[in-house]
Amino acid sequence: MGLSCSATAKVPVYVAAYDYPPYFSAVLQTDLTRELITLLNEHQDSYVFRIQVIPPTNRHKALSTKGCCDVIFFESPLWGWKKSGVGFQETIPLVKGNERLVALKKTGRDQSFFDTFDGKTLGGVKGYHYLLGGELLASDEVEEKYTTYLADSRMTNLQMVLGGRIDLTIINDELLAALKGSNQINVGSLLLSEKVSLEYKLHLLVGDNKNISADTLQRLLRELGRQGEFEILFRRFNMERFQIYRPTTTR
Repeated sequence: MGLSCSATAKVPVYVAAYDYPPYFSAVLQTDLTRELITLLNEHQDSYVFRIQVIPPTNRHKALSTKGCCDVIFFESPLWGWKKSGVGFQETIPLVKGNERLVALKKTGRDQSFFDTFDGKTLGGVKGYHYLLGGELLASDEVEEKYTTYLADSRMTNLQMVLGGRIDLTIINDELLAALKGSNQINVGSLLLSEKVSLEYKLHLLVGDNKNISADTLQRLLRELGRQGEFEILFRRFNMERFQIYRPTTTR
C-alpha cells in the first residue's frame, strides 16, 4: 500500500544531485540518493521524484527561486548555504558524518605525514568545503592557500592518491565504509589520519516555495521508517553507525 493516494497527476519534485559519494555518484553502481528516490517513488502516489545532475558549484543556485530543482538530499546547511542568500528549509538531520585526511600507505610513513602540507599536493573537489587550519574554506579558497589539485570527483581524488599523482586528500568516513570490500578502490592501501578534520550533520534541504515542503518530506521519510525501509537502506551501504535519524523510534 502506498503512503498516500491521489486521483490527480503526481507532482514532480526535482532532486539536485552532484558527485558526493556514497550519497550520489555516477561512478558507483548505486548510491543513497538514487535508492532513496526509488523508495519514495514506490511508496507514495502524490509526488514523483526525479534526479537532476548538477555540478557542486551550482547547488545553491539550483534551489534558488528560479533554480532547476526543488530539493537536495544529504547536504549540510554549513556548506555555504547561509552565505548564498537562497531561502531553504531543512529536515531534521539524517546522518552524522566526518572527514579525514588520507594518503598512500608506504613503509615508514606514519601519522606525522599529516602534520604539514609543505611540499605536498592536496587533492580536492571543485565546489566542496573543507576545514583546514581551523577555517571552513570553499575549494577556491583552499586552492589559494595550499598546493591543490581540484578534480570533479572524490573517487578521482582517491585514485590519484593510490596512483601517487597527489600526496593526500580529504575523504568522508561514510565513503570509506561503503567502499569496504569493493573492487573499485583498495581502501586497505590507504593511510588514514587518526584525527577527524570535520564533523557534520546531513539533512534534506528544500528551497523556499517549491513543489514540496520540508515538513511533507519529513513525513514521507517517517513513513518509510515505519515500514523498515530506512534502516535497510543504510545497512545496504554499511552506514548504520552514521545514521542518526531512526524513524521507527521517532514520534
